[in-house]
Amino acid sequence: MRPSRSVPALVEPSPAPPAVDPVDPVDPVDPADARVGALLDRLRAQWTRVGADIAGRLRPGVTEAELDAVTERTGLRVPAGARAWWRRVDGVEAVRTRYRSSSPTVGPGGWVPLRLADALERSAGTGVGPGTPPGLLPLFARDEELVAVRLGGTATVVEHLALVEARDGYQHGWRVDLEVLLGTWADSLLAAVVWLPESHDWVVDPFAVQAMPLRHLLD
Repeated sequence: MRPSRSVPALVEPSPAPPAVDPVDPVDPVDPADARVGALLDRLRAQWTRVGADIAGRLRPGVTEAELDAVTERTGLRVPAGARAWWRRVDGVEAVRTRYRSSSPTVGPGGWVPLRLADALERSAGTGVGPGTPPGLLPLFARDEELVAVRLGGTATVVEHLALVEARDGYQHGWRVDLEVLLGTWADSLLAAVVWLPESHDWVVDPFAVQAMPLRHLLD
């Protein structure tokens, strides 16, 4: 009698794994971006609390492409802190009252946030006043004075520049990290710098300012 042969069992192929959509790479967020964003939120809260003009006159920020274009134009990268500021705020809209039209200020020192386009014009000398020293891009302006960020570095260092009497260049004043400057401004708005809604302007309490550790940043 012929021995029987076993028939191999049919094995069904295992199902293919479900397709997974490719994940776009996530750019690492610089910690300075979050810190500057938090400081701006503090300033916004104070401006809104007192009803200052600037609270409702901030322009929307610029794009990453516009910030990258500054690097292409200057050959120097905009530091993370300054990128974080301009990404959220691109200058201010003018306020028109019965008697005048003016740009709202941050409060302490009377500084006006600049649009990125205006900053580039000022740095090149095609805007108001002579061009800034090499490697400096204005961030805030006040009459013939500027607060400019130094390009190309890892830290976001800002410098005070005042137009010299000959009006052909700038004199350097204080130098500080942008986060320290914004933090000092936010602290001063708690008591030292007060908003006057009737005159659409700020007034400084000199006694409160004297008690602040970095009062020279409020002049």
